[in-house]
Amino acid sequence: MKAHTNTYRALHDSYPEKTGNQLFKLYRFRALTKQVRLLALLVVILALCSWLIKPSAYRQERELSNNSIDSIFQRQLEDAIACVTELNKLCDEKASVKKIRNHFRKTRLAYKKAAVLIDYFHPAESIQLNAAALPRAEVDNPGKVLDPHGFQVLEEMIFGNPKQIDFEKINEETLLIKNILLQLLRQPNRHYKFKNELVADALRTALIRMTALGITGFDSPLAKHSIPEAISTLESTEELLKTLFREHPFSFDQNGLFTQRWEDAIRYLETNRNFNKMNRLEFICDHVLPCYETLARLSYETGFTMPKEKRPINAGVSNFMSAEVFDMSFFSPGPLYEASGYRIDLGKKLFHDPILSSSQKRSCASCHKPELAFTDGLKTAIAIDNKTYLRRNTPTLWNSALQTRQFFDSRVSLLEHQLNAVVHNEQEMDGSLDQAVVKLNSNEVYRELFKKAYSNEQDAISNYTIANAISSYIRSLVAMNAKFDQYIAGDKTKLDAQEIKGFNLFMGKAKCGTCHFIPLFNGLLPPEFTDTESEVIAAPAKNDKEKPELDPDEGKFLYTRSPVHRYAFKTPTLRNIALTAPYMHNGVFGTLEEVMDFYNKGGGSGWRIAPPNQTLPPTELHLSKKEVKAIISFMHALTDSAVVSYQALTVSSPSLKQPQKQ
Repeated sequence: MKAHTNTYRALHDSYPEKTGNQLFKLYRFRALTKQVRLLALLVVILALCSWLIKPSAYRQERELSNNSIDSIFQRQLEDAIACVTELNKLCDEKASVKKIRNHFRKTRLAYKKAAVLIDYFHPAESIQLNAAALPRAEVDNPGKVLDPHGFQVLEEMIFGNPKQIDFEKINEETLLIKNILLQLLRQPNRHYKFKNELVADALRTALIRMTALGITGFDSPLAKHSIPEAISTLESTEELLKTLFREHPFSFDQNGLFTQRWEDAIRYLETNRNFNKMNRLEFICDHVLPCYETLARLSYETGFTMPKEKRPINAGVSNFMSAEVFDMSFFSPGPLYEASGYRIDLGKKLFHDPILSSSQKRSCASCHKPELAFTDGLKTAIAIDNKTYLRRNTPTLWNSALQTRQFFDSRVSLLEHQLNAVVHNEQEMDGSLDQAVVKLNSNEVYRELFKKAYSNEQDAISNYTIANAISSYIRSLVAMNAKFDQYIAGDKTKLDAQEIKGFNLFMGKAKCGTCHFIPLFNGLLPPEFTDTESEVIAAPAKNDKEKPELDPDEGKFLYTRSPVHRYAFKTPTLRNIALTAPYMHNGVFGTLEEVMDFYNKGGGSGWRIAPPNQTLPPTELHLSKKEVKAIISFMHALTDSAVVSYQALTVSSPSLKQPQKQ
């Protein structure tokens, strides 16, 4: 009673102008509000306790799903470990090479089933188990070289020279693989990581990996066991798929559509096991993409979708071969500097304006000519002095935004950083962004354009906004509507038999697809699409087979100083390649026929100029003239309709007046 009296008096002191009746109503209102708050808090506490003490149906369902997925993973790991153990035993017994090779294939099939989840949930172990059989630089310390290990190293030992097989080294490698698999098997509380949306994402990722890498022979270069291994991947994804979604009814799957699509894909591979003859284009269009679409729809209907985050591709897009799958925000510096219409238009004007160069005569478009697919048609670009030449060829800007490294030596990651380097390079533009800021600020038209494009900036015209505007324009130059893309989208009239044959050779016997990855046909590595690869192919300095010399440009090594990067260059896109001659980092080859002849002979190795670290397989491809012609026909089918029709619009740069003296 005393507490109520004190509260009422406090209200009276605070509101002396109110009547007694008004004060009483205010008192009752506050008391009621306090009761409601206490009641709401009590409800929340009870709900939380109920959730903690007795799991809800959803939690039970998720727990059941997680445990079921983990049980499958455990069985797959145990099978792989058993196969590796048997392989080790065969080496101890010094069994025949044929027997060891056959068991290696069996071991790989077991591993590929477990790899669906290993690759996604244990990326570090995945690299240890199945990275390329090449030395690699440590990410944070490029000067440190890591020796290769895992299945691909084992494959080289087993499928190399049968007369030089080293049982002791094979044993060492199998024990290393076995220990890694055992660590994964013994990991405590492993099932907690298998959240529904993550498992669904792992299945999506596995389909991309199988298509872009697996069926090309990317990780089975000698055994050529890629097709049976793709069957293992599909069998594993099907089992995981059924387990993950078995409790959920689907409006579109009345007749078991998703199961049927997986069964059809597996059946297709079982009847098309010949690596060189398989019709990969048919497999992708008629089987992989329908499976991928099914998975996307299942994930959407069940709510097993990934939260919105910054990643290279949009998992919600049902066709991973389309341009829509790539999220340009990942390849941009951040939300404050993403492209907009104002920024693209401004960037286009700056791209064609010589204001950034010291001579006031050279613009970005001087070397990246829109009418030449943003190249210049020269072996290497002419320097700003108009007398000397640069060391490297001018690459196309089409789709150049869709990579995580820029320049042939991969020395920067963002287009903004690339623009800064080009402007200040003494041979290229010999300019100054600081001086450009002063000149642009003195121009009323540009001031207004920058103000519209960067209204959130205190200083609308700055070094960074100049770089970002031009980069925004370059990010708008994305085109994936070639005849090939239209065929993939469903128009089967767009490619003829020759072009289809060329694609299948490209992705199979010719091994082009093991470096120029689909769907971009550049070095952006699927399925994560976060790393842009470089290769040592040992291009010659001149197109002279009689007196061949290795091009002295050491490429990526000049930036990283890692010995494995000496003579390494970023893998460029092959889209629109028919429009971008001459070819290679130094423009040494003028035709696609010359390029194909070089690769057909094993690159620099075939020319007897290869350095010890050549990453291109040194063996000849043995492609016939007809096969080479078919591959070139396919590459012509990568010419984009948007690129062909793109005409450089007349850009009237504002007259740049000198700033008035104060």
